[in-house]
Amino acid sequence: MYEVKDKKAYVYSVKDNRKFDTFSKWIDYLENRGYFKGRKSATATIFLEANPTSPSIASILSTSNSLYWKTSLLINITDILSSIQEKVKPGGEFSGTAIRKISEGLELHFFKEEKSEKKLLILTKSDLYRYEVYIFDQIVKEKYLPFPTKEMKRTLDEIINFIRYVFSVSICYGQSTAGFEQVTHIRGTQLVNNNKDHTPFALMERIGQPDKVYRRIDCILVITEKNICKNCAKLRKTLQKIQQRILSGTNSIKVTHASKETLIKKVSQQRKIIKEQNNIIIDLKDHLKEKIEREEEEASGEIANIVHTVTKGIINKDINISAFHPIFQELIRIQTEKPNGTRYHPMFLRQAISVYSRSGHAAYNAMKTIMRLPSISTLKSYINETNLTINKIWGYGRVGFFSHDSFKIQKGLLWSQRKNCYVGYLDFENEMQEYEMFAMQCKQEIESISIEDNFTSSNKQKFGLATQVHQIVWHSITHNFAFPISYYGINNILVHNLNTLLFNLAAKLECIGIYTCGSICDGAGENRIHIKSFDWYASKWTCGDIVEVNFNKDKTSFYAAKIINSNFKKTKFTVCQLDCNNPKNIEIERNFIRPPMPSKLKWNVNEICEFRNPDDNKWYLGKIIEFDPVETTLSVEIIEGIYAKKGWKVFSYHISKFLRPVYNNQEILVNYKTINPITGEEWFFISDPTHVFKKLRNNISKSHTGEKNAREIMFNKKEISWKHIKGVYEYTNKHATAKATKLTK
Repeated sequence: MYEVKDKKAYVYSVKDNRKFDTFSKWIDYLENRGYFKGRKSATATIFLEANPTSPSIASILSTSNSLYWKTSLLINITDILSSIQEKVKPGGEFSGTAIRKISEGLELHFFKEEKSEKKLLILTKSDLYRYEVYIFDQIVKEKYLPFPTKEMKRTLDEIINFIRYVFSVSICYGQSTAGFEQVTHIRGTQLVNNNKDHTPFALMERIGQPDKVYRRIDCILVITEKNICKNCAKLRKTLQKIQQRILSGTNSIKVTHASKETLIKKVSQQRKIIKEQNNIIIDLKDHLKEKIEREEEEASGEIANIVHTVTKGIINKDINISAFHPIFQELIRIQTEKPNGTRYHPMFLRQAISVYSRSGHAAYNAMKTIMRLPSISTLKSYINETNLTINKIWGYGRVGFFSHDSFKIQKGLLWSQRKNCYVGYLDFENEMQEYEMFAMQCKQEIESISIEDNFTSSNKQKFGLATQVHQIVWHSITHNFAFPISYYGINNILVHNLNTLLFNLAAKLECIGIYTCGSICDGAGENRIHIKSFDWYASKWTCGDIVEVNFNKDKTSFYAAKIINSNFKKTKFTVCQLDCNNPKNIEIERNFIRPPMPSKLKWNVNEICEFRNPDDNKWYLGKIIEFDPVETTLSVEIIEGIYAKKGWKVFSYHISKFLRPVYNNQEILVNYKTINPITGEEWFFISDPTHVFKKLRNNISKSHTGEKNAREIMFNKKEISWKHIKGVYEYTNKHATAKATKLTK
């Protein structure tokens, strides 16, 4: 521009309202402000390296604050935010995108039909930037993305290009279940493998909606063509095969992973079948008993004497019994021994129990008149029928709980998982017979090893010897009755296996009318993890329930909200904040949700509370300092944070909005119960009292022992140690009160 007064031309910067004597000084000024990359010529940068994606130079210098030439490394996250704020507005390049600043960077949500489908996190640390991309709350692996996501130095153009890619990339919506209604009804929310563990390979999404789909565990999430990834596309053939098996009547239902509704129907159906069969068995027993009592015929003399004839032949070695069945050999051996003190082989006892349970009391007594058999009382003691009859274990007596624990197998004696028996000790009562059996076993083992060597190592299944036995016992709640229901040879037990064992056993007992409502165990590490693996509140929360949510994810300020929806695993919830001017549906992780404290309307002076500060709408710890009965107001003083010592008055009709009790984690956050996945009823976890007292004794005895790093147990700022317990015991012994054997006036 030309200045008439000075008769001199200047370079005038409209952007900064400054004058420069020469063009080069203006260029130096722009270069010092950081508008150019590296140490290249400013003139070359302007005229030869223009940014084709930005407006013209003149328009930027006159109106815009954006940095036209700047492609150097970013200094902070504010540069990214200022660069895309205009693009996310209606009509912009990223229209419909929600962006917010978080503690570690930026969080962008990409919506479709008012539902968040994609999420991008741009995280920064020490001028290094990394990405995290989520599709339907599942993180996308870096190998499926065209850009690296790890921490590295990046330019503004690179970050904008990555945002542009996430905004426009197509995503996999899973395999539709339209036309496969029978499959979804039978298989439920999971498709599982046919291997031994039955692990799920696909999960159902949009449950309860007409457009529900199955998505594979290994879904790629992002796609370049079609509308489904190559892994989820395989599910269509799987669903077609399952549907063909259903139509042909050869469908194999995996009850363990079937839906809850299917399990309930099957349990109810099995109960009806068992009840009908029990009625038939009772009728048959009654008719058989009446027939035997009505005929009143005794065994003939020839049949009664046959046992004595055979016994005599055995003793005189006239009959060789080595070719007989082992059951008959044992039966003959019993007849040749003295009637008192007979010891029965376990195999023969099982056979006798089977005969007694099938034939009934009268028929078994008739058989005893012919041959020597175990008494009915002996059989009942083995099957615990005596306790059932004496204690009348019916009705509520069939409601109980499990107790389970692991026991070490004594040294030299191990449990074989393959043969389900103890190994390590041998009883050579009959040496020749045991030697023969041992030789046959060795021969079979050698043959099996030679056969196994023909297979590849991948097909071999390794069986180890267990060092422990985990036993599960069922106890009646109302009767003194306990029954060891199962045992497993283990080396160590995993939490998943323990959970599966307990609830599978509970499901099987449900089918025969025995109900289980909890389990009791000691404080072993695997038991503690087993109990903590269940989330009581998350399993109970449904749509419409009121909870408290930490929206800022700082674990300090929680707000009342209503649950709108949740995913299948109850790890993420969609909530809507209450008492908010602009409520929105927000998706948040389970870790930032807690159950609400019971409301309170009556407060006392000097009582501690949580107060909602109107200045920032956050909750702070406060104290009731005064009550005004005339105005019916409570005076509250904040006792923590930047607003400490600041006072407020709360009217009685606003108490529930601004005051709430201090959150009690020990009272509210419980982990002693869960939901039985079979019945949907409450399942309680109980600590074994013996182990609890033992643990308490050990902890108190180690408190303040004078050793280095010793623990101190405190209560109300006072120490608790073993010497206090010991002192009370010694004082009681020395000053014991004499027993009054006779009372006088």
